[in-house]
Amino acid sequence: MKGYSRIPRELCYWITFLTEALPLRSVGTFIELLIGAMLSPAGFVTEAYLVVTMRNHWTSYYKWLQEGRWSWLALSRQFVCLIMKVVKQDVIHLVIDDTLTLRASKKAPGSQIHHEHGNKPNLARYVRGQCWVSLA
Repeated sequence: MKGYSRIPRELCYWITFLTEALPLRSVGTFIELLIGAMLSPAGFVTEAYLVVTMRNHWTSYYKWLQEGRWSWLALSRQFVCLIMKVVKQDVIHLVIDDTLTLRASKKAPGSQIHHEHGNKPNLARYVRGQCWVSLA
């Protein structure tokens, strides 16, 4: 493992555990994006791509995220299993939040019409945007 001696053993275990939910072909791409997201200030895919020297062109990562043959549900389940193994508590609080990011372009990935349930007076009842779901 030349060059990897500075990566904490526990982090290697966690990443390896998560990759078990992915097809073997997707593991390298996932690890590159994950490490890039951890090293970038905000964790966005574009920043992850710029922080780490990636093997492929940007479009390869975009296509993997949008059209790849992997299941985000399987990866989420694996993440929850990891948390249950690592955190030794009787009660674990799981927070799930959906956030609407407004978009003007119909070409933005995942851009759809959503009900704006914030009831903001300066916004229409239905707006174009991307829905981001966060798990913490």
